[in-house]
Amino acid sequence: MSANAYQEDIDKSLAAGMNAHIAKPVEPQKLYAVIRRLVS
Repeated sequence: MSANAYQEDIDKSLAAGMNAHIAKPVEPQKLYAVIRRLVS
């Protein structure tokens, strides 16, 4: 979860080994969708 939402920031997060990137403010439905995808 990050306040940085630019595509460059997302790319850096994923390149650093993150499984996903969720920008603040968090939208619960998006958060739940990412969690479901990661635990499935």
